[in-house]
Amino acid sequence: MSKRSDEGVETLIDGADEDRTPGPGAGTPLTRELNRVEEANLAFYEAFHARDIAKMERLWSRSPHSRCIHPGWEPVVGWSEIRQSWVDIFRTMKGIEFSLEDVHVEVSENSAWVNLVAHAEVETEDGDAFQTSVVSTSILERIEGQWYIVLHHASHFADDEEELEAEEDGEMDFETGDIPGGSDDKPN
Repeated sequence: MSKRSDEGVETLIDGADEDRTPGPGAGTPLTRELNRVEEANLAFYEAFHARDIAKMERLWSRSPHSRCIHPGWEPVVGWSEIRQSWVDIFRTMKGIEFSLEDVHVEVSENSAWVNLVAHAEVETEDGDAFQTSVVSTSILERIEGQWYIVLHHASHFADDEEELEAEEDGEMDFETGDIPGGSDDKPN
């Protein structure tokens, strides 16, 4: 497992060393594209960490079919709506730190996808602090040699221990599986 840390984003990449060590095929087009998609994904989390809308803008496709699904939100469709959702999220945050794990990157011609688990420590503008974890999938498309996000979908999850504690404390809605005070307003 390799570990990379850049500007508040720690990335753990399972199996990356085995797949990307120098040797036969290390400079293949597929390996280069996998690395470029991985870099685009890391840039997304760096822009999020920095709460920098200009950096975020450079990462997204302007396609009318672009979508972003923040935890607990309805799908946000089209770049102008997606941009506004990020502006709104950034406005409510004082800081966010990420730890990424189980990162899996795939490339197929002009499409790529990244699945991962993101753990975040968030501080709001109101001074509240919380930790959250999401499962995230980003789909990217290659346009004129550059990778752009066309879909980002993040969903909250609770590990077995958190769910057990919530059930024992009577805090879980058994019909929906939601934990009150939970995920509707927490970023991905």
